[in-house]
Amino acid sequence: MMKKRKQVRLDRWKALLYKDICDLRWNGQVLLNFIGGIFLISLLAFVPEETISLSFLLGFIFVMLTMLMQGNLMVEEQEQWTIRRLKQAGFSFKEIYIYKMIVTFTATVLVLVIFSVLYGNHFLFSIKLFILVLPIMIIMLVAGTFLGIKTKNTIEISLYGVPIIILYFFVEGLLMNSSKEDMPWLVVFPNYHLHYGIDQLYFNEPFLSYFVVPVIWVTAVVAVFVSWYRNQNFD
Repeated sequence: MMKKRKQVRLDRWKALLYKDICDLRWNGQVLLNFIGGIFLISLLAFVPEETISLSFLLGFIFVMLTMLMQGNLMVEEQEQWTIRRLKQAGFSFKEIYIYKMIVTFTATVLVLVIFSVLYGNHFLFSIKLFILVLPIMIIMLVAGTFLGIKTKNTIEISLYGVPIIILYFFVEGLLMNSSKEDMPWLVVFPNYHLHYGIDQLYFNEPFLSYFVVPVIWVTAVVAVFVSWYRNQNFD
């Protein structure tokens, strides 16, 4: 009986995942974000590395793909009134949101792989880079999920996501035009550690010290989001 129940649950999860993947073909905004992200990093691959930092380029992936794609996937269910039908079919809101996150996370990883190939990064460098970007990627994923829950359409996703986008690239701009000694207060931001952690990777030096602050950030962000989510009444 227990085995059968687990199989039914697994089949339900597979069905939901299959639905989300199939829906990607018809979601114009998500396809725009996905294809636009690939096109942008392909175009910027021809720009000299000393002109634009790697962390700045990665920001386009996190913003255009991870955050905005997640938000658009979430809000799509509300716009098409499918979220209520999924709820009536026995899926919880938590299950729906988790599978949206899995799809977005997978798409982001795919684009990161393409990014690594275009920039000629060797395998070990790419693995280290993925470890380094993982906290920021999760932060953007949570931000996209929050935007998707709180907004009603794709226009609001982009509108309310602007402050996060501005903050990220403002800090990146400061990092690209200063040294560690010029603005030491930037150390509180996670992309500061991504920026200088990538430098460590290029010099083949230890980088895990630049992993600590982003981990603290992602832990705090996830904790705040989970606490907020538990206080919501979605039913």
